Amino acid sequence: MNKLLYPLSLAYWALSNADRRFCARKKLSKPVISVGNITWGGTGKTPIVIELLKLAVQNNLKPVVLTRGYGRKTSSPALLENGALHDSAQKSGDEPLLIARSVPMACVIAGAYRYENALIFEKYLEPDLYVLDDGFQHWKIERDLDIVCVNAANPFGNGMLIPAGILREKPGALERAGLVIITNCDMVADEKVRALEREIFGYGGKVVLSAYYGGYEYKTLDLAGYFDLDFLKSSIVYSLCAIGFGDGFKNSLKKSGIEIRGSFDLPDHGSYDLKTLKSFLEKAGRGACLVTTAKDAVKIADVADDEIKERTAVLTITPQFKTGEDEWEKTILNVINGVL
Repeated sequence: MNKLLYPLSLAYWALSNADRRFCARKKLSKPVISVGNITWGGTGKTPIVIELLKLAVQNNLKPVVLTRGYGRKTSSPALLENGALHDSAQKSGDEPLLIARSVPMACVIAGAYRYENALIFEKYLEPDLYVLDDGFQHWKIERDLDIVCVNAANPFGNGMLIPAGILREKPGALERAGLVIITNCDMVADEKVRALEREIFGYGGKVVLSAYYGGYEYKTLDLAGYFDLDFLKSSIVYSLCAIGFGDGFKNSLKKSGIEIRGSFDLPDHGSYDLKTLKSFLEKAGRGACLVTTAKDAVKIADVADDEIKERTAVLTITPQFKTGEDEWEKTILNVINGVL
């Protein structure tokens, strides 16, 4: 199948190359930090964006996220602020809504025309920093730093560009990155992480950090309270997610001490409705619980009834730096302060 799709990969490469070559980059009035990847989903980018925003807020800065908002049902730009408590994933997309609710002091603008959207809201928001979400292949906006996430468990797939593989760009593109974060490094042997570090250094000697996901907490579906952990552990549990790297989620569940009987996996950014959720609970069995991700929770909460809310726990995670935490903070603050 991969060989049959190879001509489409060549077409993708040609179009991407043309887009980059002929796109005129424009500069915003404040520093821009991009967080992205070179593969199609599954690198744990969103938790890194959230951690970056928290660092900015801790330093008394007002960050604004510019994101496309995959899966949103509206075309006009959506501004999420003050925790986006009254907004929905249909308006903004799942990841923008999760980011806005995770860091209420940050603002998020969801929409395809990210440069234009920044200008529309600039005077109103008065940002100190722009964070370009999923921005490594977004050529229109100049950036002061490119952060790229690489999944240790599947860094480059089969080495082919989409649709024959998972690569948006060849690994050599990491030369453009200022900071590379190897995520999910707890899912592979240390030797494989070190070999991946050496490979990435070979693409340009960039600063390479390694991280995994921990700080596990089980929240209610609205993310406002804590789910009864004793009730969860005494129940039959099924995982439920629509993310790019479901194996990483299952690994986190296991490390948190929850054993799952089975899983319901939807395509990345997949949508939910009450009938489907009810069918999942029915298949799981009487008295069963579902455990989902924070990104899925913001969509499920829009359509869930009381039973779904009572029987769905949300596993929340935070990045834990295995190496390079000091370098992470130093690099980010240097960009914000105009040192780099």
